[in-house]
Formats: sequence, structure tokens, C-alpha cells
Amino acid sequence: MATETVQMKVSGLMCSFCTMSVEKALKRHPGVKGVMVNLVHGVVLVEADTAQISRPELAEAVEKLGYNVASTEVQQYATDEALHSFIKRRGLIGMALALVDLIVDPLNLFALPEQIRAYFSLAVAAFVLLWVGWPILKKTLLALRQRVINANVLLSTAAWGSFVVGTVSLFDPRWPNFLPVAAWLMALHLFFGYFKLDTRKKAAEAVRKLLSLQPPRARVLRGGQPVEVLTKDVAVGEVALVRPGERIPLDGEVAGGTASVDESSFTGESVPATKTPGDEVIGGTLNLDGALQVRVTKVGADSFLSQIVRLMTQIVERKPPIELLADRLMNYYGPVVFTAAALAFLGWILVTGNWIAATLVLLTVVIMGYPCALGISTPMLSAIAGGKGVSIGLLVKASEVFHGLSEVDTIVFDKTGTLTHGRPTVTDIVPFGIETGELLGLAGSVEAHSEHPLAQAIHFYAQRDGAPVREVRDFRAVPGKGVSATLDGRAVAPDLNGSGTATAVEEVEILAGRPAFLEERGIRLAEEVRAQIDALAAEGKTVVVLSRGPEVVGLIGLQDQPRRSAEGLVAKLRRRGLRTVMLTGDSRPVAEAIARRLEIDEVRAELLPPDKVAAIDALQREGRKVAMVGDGINDAPALAQADVGIAIGAGTDVAIESAGVILIGEHLEDVLNALDLGKASYRTLTANVVIAVLFNIGGMTLAALGLITPLLAIGVMILSIFAILLNTLRVRALPFERMSEAEAGPLAEVEFLVPTMVCEGCAQKISGALGALPGVREVKPKVPQKHVTVRYEPAKVKEEQLKGALEETGFTAVEA
Repeated sequence: MATETVQMKVSGLMCSFCTMSVEKALKRHPGVKGVMVNLVHGVVLVEADTAQISRPELAEAVEKLGYNVASTEVQQYATDEALHSFIKRRGLIGMALALVDLIVDPLNLFALPEQIRAYFSLAVAAFVLLWVGWPILKKTLLALRQRVINANVLLSTAAWGSFVVGTVSLFDPRWPNFLPVAAWLMALHLFFGYFKLDTRKKAAEAVRKLLSLQPPRARVLRGGQPVEVLTKDVAVGEVALVRPGERIPLDGEVAGGTASVDESSFTGESVPATKTPGDEVIGGTLNLDGALQVRVTKVGADSFLSQIVRLMTQIVERKPPIELLADRLMNYYGPVVFTAAALAFLGWILVTGNWIAATLVLLTVVIMGYPCALGISTPMLSAIAGGKGVSIGLLVKASEVFHGLSEVDTIVFDKTGTLTHGRPTVTDIVPFGIETGELLGLAGSVEAHSEHPLAQAIHFYAQRDGAPVREVRDFRAVPGKGVSATLDGRAVAPDLNGSGTATAVEEVEILAGRPAFLEERGIRLAEEVRAQIDALAAEGKTVVVLSRGPEVVGLIGLQDQPRRSAEGLVAKLRRRGLRTVMLTGDSRPVAEAIARRLEIDEVRAELLPPDKVAAIDALQREGRKVAMVGDGINDAPALAQADVGIAIGAGTDVAIESAGVILIGEHLEDVLNALDLGKASYRTLTANVVIAVLFNIGGMTLAALGLITPLLAIGVMILSIFAILLNTLRVRALPFERMSEAEAGPLAEVEFLVPTMVCEGCAQKISGALGALPGVREVKPKVPQKHVTVRYEPAKVKEEQLKGALEETGFTAVEA
């Protein structure tokens, strides 16, 4: 036996009925041992003996049900996009025609003669069933051929049965006019199908975003000359040339050059990694400051990005999907409805002997058994509860997320960009033999010319502190190591009027960078200096050493700082009895320093994406229900593995698309609100399912007793939908928690660097524009430092609005 796992990319899967149909059809074939369907990513995994059934035969079996099997992700996404637009268009047309038909017949609001109304209904129903509903009819015929009873079979039986009975009623008054019912059933089915496909489409965006990170073209050396080619055409062993500011096209090894590479989204390291010859680099990461020659070592499916894509799709294949109660019921719903209809038919034949009455009872039982209210409960909850979430800064992508949120007992956090701001901040200034202000002046002046994130953080800090500006020349940056410059012999110190006064100083070379960089340039690090470096490094801080001439004059410690609300959130989670865990790719000293400060229960550091997935899987094996909060590309598989993924709104597109919940406003305390919304929404959904089932049972009972008329059938459908709507609207009245002023501080503060602010007139213009915004309490421009400090109420105005207002006045703003 040659048992293999065959993976198929399938388009058109919408609900658990689709899952059931594919599983049943495939399991009937000889050689098929097991089938698992990943509804979210449209992947079907089949354990099969390929000696008995080949891959093409498996694909053909799926296509016979009316689904499309694609050969690549790109082809699958294109098919999904086309199908989504097609079903949306048909659903909207169907609903519009059904509403018009309801007004004309049976409500008869235009007082038309009965015969005209009947033929109008016939035309509408025929058009809706034959043209609008052709995709459903086609799938129904294919399912019947495969001996599968699914939602399409149930719907088509009810809709076409109604059409036949309604058509007969035009010639025989003993039969009721069920033509409007036929149009309504098909229109509702297509309309609900659009909502379900929309959820599937959004979930698949994560993989699409991942694949888009790889540059489409690469510059490689061929015949000693740089040639631009498609990335997919680059072979292992070829050398790619990567300029500063470009993304590295493929995984490889540095063959020449030195550069700082931003790998934070992939690895979680908050500080850019220095890459020198022999170091490995990841395709899709950003080269910050140096020219690199990269010898390609992995292409195609072997690349890091492809591995993450594969990991993300396999995660959901491995774990059972979180199925809604409605979907679980529908797996058994069709056979139960048909059985009940058959029993009612037999009962009427035995009791009355009236074949016409018995046939009507059979049909109306099937019609009233169609779960229209059950089908709308999920998209209605998604719309109303999702709208409530958006109003408080939460975006919940799909209704099944509410189920996961209602059960969470463990919150797993990424560190960089989630619990912390994701950028280095100056935390320590250690001068040796000079004043702190002078040290900051030297560091800020030299680092002002560098684009490195550490350099920019030091420059901003020096400007904010009002350190004297020094003019430099002969600036040189050594990628990944440090910078050097020569002071021109003058120091410019600002006075109260914003002008400058110059004092002569000795011209001298300044070095700033890693300790090893200074030692390479002949600078000796005294024992006292080394001790301070080790002390700062032990706290997880990055250390920049500064020398003036041959002497070390100071150290600057930098660290990614926790968000303002992180400590309060962790404390509240602990009070609720929830376990907190930090998973990060950053170094252990850095991770442990942040974990101690926030009192996180457990911390695991230096993790790659598969390691994060394994850590969450281990928690789930302990019986934990896990919510993962993250923002980077390296978090995407972990967000998918968790029972619920929660992404920071300012994170990467890949993380956002992988998560079920997005914190739009970046307020970490909204994690608590997400949990509360999930619990309330899932309770509401459960109640909706009960209401829908009761309406179906009641309708089927009335139908079995022969009491259903066409108008009553439509009325019961509409009434059941309104009952669910009213129950769902209660979610909008839920109260949600915000951090108190004591926890969050009465005001927030943000600082902007405004390079084009050159005079007091500029300052007044900026103050006027920002001061006019609601919630802005204070604006402090500092013209000499080109700095603007704003104190504001976060509940009334956001940082993005402040920055936007600045830029609308004609000034470029950079958050300091």
C-alpha cells in the first residue's frame, strides 16, 4: 500500500454542509482512509492509497459536487474572488425580486387581479430559480448524483416543489399558489451564501498578504553583470544584489557587504540585526542601511515565507474547527426534515386517503423545515455584535470567533509591538567625565545623520531634552556597527528667543556604536565602562558607546518600552483568574526584563514561528483555551493556532488577516472587552439557534397538520428572522470597560518631530491647528528643537488625528 496525504485547494466551500458533502463523497471511494476539510483556507486533506485512487481522481470526485479544485494559491484566490462577486450579485438580485413579488403577490398592495398576480409570481419565480439560482440547481444535481443530501438538496426540493405546486395552481384551484415561497427560499439561500463566502474570503487574505511580501523581481549577478529577473526564476546558488531600503528577495547567506536588517516582523527582535558575510538572511526582510550580496540558498516551497504559509494552513487542518451549534445541527438537518415530511405524507394518506392534501403536507413540511432563520442567525450576529465591537475599537471578523472568546482562560502575548511599542527608547544616560547635557548634545548631533532606528531614538531624545545642537562634518556610517563624525569646532546653544550663540571648542572625532566597533577603532574600554555595559545588557538593554577623541565619554542604554496600558491589563487579567504567557523571538534577558515589569506568569524567549505554534499547542494539550495577541509576521501561525487570534491594529497586514479579532485603536485593555463581547455574543447565538429551531419545529408541526398557507409560510420565515433580530439587538446595550483615569492617567502625551518648523509663525500655526481639535488640552512647540509636545484626551482624539492635522497645515510630522 502507498498511503499518502493528498492536499487539494478547493474553492466554493461555505459551511459545514459543504464539509459534510465532501467528506461523504470522498469516503465512498476505495483506498480513501480519512478526509479532513479546512473550511477557512479551502484545503481538503485526504489520506488515501494512491495505488487504488490517484490524485486526479480525488480532485474529480470533489469537482463532481460542484466545487473547483485549484492547482495554486493564486488560482484559488482568483476563483474565490470571482465566486464571491458572483454569489453576492445573484443574492442581491434574488432578494430584490422576492421583495417585489411579496408586495405584488400575495400582499397585493397594488390591488391587481388574481390572475395577473399569479402570472407575475410565475415569471419572478421562474427567473429566480432558473437564472439567479442556477448555481444552486447545478450543485443540487451533482450532489444527488453523488448520493449526498446537503443544504442545496433541501433548498432545491422546497423551492422547486413550491414552484411546481404554484404552477399547477394556475390551472387547478385545489392547489395553493406557492410561487412567492419558491422565490423567497432561493433568494434567502443565495443571500446567506454570500455572507458565508465573505467570511471565508477574509480569512484567506492572511495567506495572500504573506505571499505578497516577497518582492516580485530580484537583481542577480549573471555573467558578472547585474540582471533584473522575476524572483520565481532565481535559482539556488545565484547571488542577489540588495540595496539599502529594499527587501531581500529570497532566503540566503550574505556573500558580501554589511548591513542592518529589520527582521522584527519575522523574528520578534526589536533591534535590527547586523548581517555580515556568512550570516543567514530571510526573504522578505528589509535591508536598512547597507549594500548586500546574498547567495540564494532556498527558493519556492523551501523558503521561510512558504514555510509560514504551509504552517498556517496545516494548523487549522490539524485542529478541529470551532463549529457553531447551528452548523453542527445542519449536518443532520436535511435527512431529519425529509424523514419528517415522509412520515407526515404517509400519515395523511392513511388517515384521509387524499393524495393532493398529502402531497401539499409533504411539500410544506419541507418548506417549513428549511432553516432560513437558522441560516441568518450567524450573519446577523456577525453584523450586530460586530458593529458593537467596532464602536468600542474591536473588529471581530467572523461569528465563530465569539465561541472561542467565550471559552478563553489563557492569554498569550507577543512582546515586540504588542506589549511594547516595538521601537527602541532611550532609558539610561551614563556620562564619564562630562555633563549629561553635553553627552546628549554630542550623541544627538552625530546620530542625527543616521537612519538607523537606534540612532533616530537617540536623536529624538536629545532634541526633546533640549541638548545643544552641534554641526558635524565627515559623517560616516558603518552598517550594523556604528557611526563617526568630526565636530566643526563650534557648539550652538539655543537661547530663550530661539536664536543661537556660538562658543569655540576643540575640533575632535566622535564615535558612537557597539562596544566592538569602538575597540576596532582603537578606543580602550576601561573596567568601569565594561561593568556599566554588562549591567545594562543584563537588564535586556541595547548599549551605544560614545567616545570623544581617544576617551569614552558615555553610554546610552535603549530598550523597547511597555505600552502605557500593558501593566493595568495584565493585572486585570490576573484578577479574573486568567493565565498570562509571553512568547517572543527576542533575547531572553530582554523578554525577562519586560515580563518582570509587567508580572507576566510565564515567559518563553528566542522562539521561531514554529516554536510559538508548538508552545500554544502545548497549552491546548493541557486543556487550555488560548487567545493569542500579536502583531508581526512571525505571530501569524501562532494567531491561527490559538483558539482566538487577536491582532494589534497597527501590526503587519499578515498578522491582522490571520487574527479573528483586531484591536483597531491599539488599546490593549480592549482584550478584556473582546472577552466580554465574546461571552455575551455566544450566549445570544445559542439563544438564536434555539429560537430558530423552535420556529422550524412549530412550522413543520403546522405543516404536518395541514394548516400552512403560502402567505403563512412566508410570514413564519419573516417572523422567525425578526425574532432573532430582536434578540441579537440586545448585544448593543452591553456595557464595556475602559481604563480609569487613575490607571491610564487623565491625559496622554505624544511628541512630534517637525523638521519644517523654522519660526514662531510656524509654531503659532501648528498650535492653532492642533488646539482646535476636540480633546487637545495643551500644545507646546519648541522651535529650536523642531519639536511639538501635545497633551490630549485619548477618548476624544487619536494620535493619527493629531498627526493628520499637523500634515494638513503643510508640516511633515514624525512621532518622536
